[in-house]
Amino acid sequence: MEAVGADGPILVYSAPFERSRLQELAGYFPDLAPALQAAIDRIVDLLPIAREHYYHPEMRGSWSLKAVLPTIAPELDYGNLEVADGGMAQEAFAEIMQPETSPERRQQLRAALLLYCERDTLAMVRIAHYFESGA
Repeated sequence: MEAVGADGPILVYSAPFERSRLQELAGYFPDLAPALQAAIDRIVDLLPIAREHYYHPEMRGSWSLKAVLPTIAPELDYGNLEVADGGMAQEAFAEIMQPETSPERRQQLRAALLLYCERDTLAMVRIAHYFESGA
């Protein structure tokens, strides 16, 4: 909650998914439920904007973030990341939670997850700026 603050939009790519995750968190952490609901109310979904106003042949019919982003900001490639997609993020988190995972490996995976999240966040900002500029 500290990271998203209390004001301004929260950019996402697929609001139904993100809303569901935040609602699940509210169920696990009732003390945070009001703040989580306030965050849900601030969500701005870039996916419908992309579908209605943008297409590039290199997307090859896909509207996924990983298809749209390279056509807008190719320098934000995920290929050089240890955790490069949502499935890998889930696997990394599951490994962190395993008791037999060493502290060193946990730290490595945590750093990889943070880099992945940073890339996703920067992707949202770059896509929003691109759409806002009318390019």
